[in-house]
Amino acid sequence: MFRILMKWTAIAGVLLVLGGCGFTPLYGAREGGARTDTELSQIRVLEIDNGRTGHDVYNALIDHLSPYGEPAEPDYQLRVRLSEDREGVAIERDASITRYNFRLDANFRLVDVRSGNVIYEGRSRSIAAYNVVESQFATLSARRDAEERAATELSEDIKLRLAIFFDRQLNTGPSS
Repeated sequence: MFRILMKWTAIAGVLLVLGGCGFTPLYGAREGGARTDTELSQIRVLEIDNGRTGHDVYNALIDHLSPYGEPAEPDYQLRVRLSEDREGVAIERDASITRYNFRLDANFRLVDVRSGNVIYEGRSRSIAAYNVVESQFATLSARRDAEERAATELSEDIKLRLAIFFDRQLNTGPSS
């Protein structure tokens, strides 16, 4: 009986501490109704070069930032510049490479449409690995899958960084 009482007392204590720490969900509503996800949905993603990988990142960003469609009159524009690299990480004695790391790097800028000023800029990186096998088709499929995984992971990281930026702006107000 004493253990049960101690257990509930500990749970209540933890809940009181968490309740008093000022924690607010990243995508939750704030006083006055301001929401991070509302700000994210006001971003227009500009076309990204880099062929198929750029197109994958572009589509993933649109899906993550504005799942209900791009805004008709956006408040912000997101400009993304990509670079990609493949590095052999498993090399056999005969110098053949059997595993690659596909690295995708992004430099991005968030621009306020009204003022034309860059209000946030950042960098993001993702790495996805794939194996080289005897079948060229299987290797090509694995490579393509790694590129898609890296593009999705990169877009999720960019969204998170933008959400944190907007969360800070909503909590502290715009800096002058």
